[in-house]
Amino acid sequence: MDHSLVFVVAPAACLPEAKATWEELAVAQRQGPAGAFGLRIYTSATTAAGDLADLPWIGQLEPAAGVPARRCICDAVIPQFDPRSNAIGVYQSGADPNFFHCLDRFELSEASNETCWFYPTHDGTFLSWERALTIALEPGMVPTDAQILLPGSYERSQLTLLWSLLADDVSLTCVGLTYGGQRIEWPQAQSEPEPVATWSLFTVDTQADVSLTVEAAQSVFPTS
Repeated sequence: MDHSLVFVVAPAACLPEAKATWEELAVAQRQGPAGAFGLRIYTSATTAAGDLADLPWIGQLEPAAGVPARRCICDAVIPQFDPRSNAIGVYQSGADPNFFHCLDRFELSEASNETCWFYPTHDGTFLSWERALTIALEPGMVPTDAQILLPGSYERSQLTLLWSLLADDVSLTCVGLTYGGQRIEWPQAQSEPEPVATWSLFTVDTQADVSLTVEAAQSVFPTS
């Protein structure tokens, strides 16, 4: 592909129809997802349910004397893309690098769907930390080192919404988008965390009828 694709998620009326500058695409993207949540998952070591209230609001676990190391195995920010109320525009620069031409615009709910398993796929006990965020995103792109794996020309069928069950959710959550099997990344232009976070202790048993069980959960707040 000669030029990188740029993806904008926002209400359909906000998406430029023909060509646009980067600034115009950025303004459109700011009308899209404004909510997100941060998620970190750690191996739990010997953490017990009663220890959750003492864990930090900021979500970073530092090594402590006499406590087995708790390894971070997931650190992600998941925007609330909300396919029911947003559309997606796909843009590409041409001979004039100052302008991006619209290749496609359609409702996000019309994209292909794929399920994924966001939590650990191996058995064990784990800690998760979640915190809601208010965000502003830049337009999205596939990372440069993965663009060589993309189709030679744009194909709508290659755009996919990823859905996963998170913790004890009763329905799937949209956790991201891919193009050509490669994850699209939306850089954060702004991020403001909510003043509360939730630590959860959960187990994964792939042989059980219910493979993920939340053992305990605790809200924590910033220390004054």
